[in-house]
Amino acid sequence: MKPTNPMAQLEQWKANHKATSNNETQNESVKNTQGNARSEVKSKYQGKLYANPLAFKCSQFTRQFKLILDSNRKCLEVYPDDFHHKIKFRDELTDLVVRLKTGGKLFNEMVKAQGAKLSSNNQETIRNFNQANDYLIHKFGEVIAQINQLNIERIEGDKLQGGNNE
Repeated sequence: MKPTNPMAQLEQWKANHKATSNNETQNESVKNTQGNARSEVKSKYQGKLYANPLAFKCSQFTRQFKLILDSNRKCLEVYPDDFHHKIKFRDELTDLVVRLKTGGKLFNEMVKAQGAKLSSNNQETIRNFNQANDYLIHKFGEVIAQINQLNIERIEGDKLQGGNNE
């Protein structure tokens, strides 16, 4: 029987049309229909995606991280001489990620030391903390990776411009 709920139909379609059995990610180019000149081609991911539930609950945070990524790209394109600020931002994010990872690790070790003494409410709180920590680490990691990539593009562009002047 075919479900009448559109979301249920979508889930059924997704289940029937899995890309591969091992969930490898495939990139597919999609033309930008929003009219944004700065990003003409977007990647559409198929397969296994980052599946933290907070990515959906915290849609405004996710949107803000998208704006950060767009800002990084625009900074390189429009203000290449000021890209050093993005490098500083990357360094700060890297430090923050290290602190979040080590703090989360320490917190979970302390929780394990408590053992069976935790109530179900406390276990839920710990699970929520770990989700939030993983979400932030993942999102900060995306920004760090993008800034690294943009920095490589900037350096290669500088080398090409320097080679043309000689």
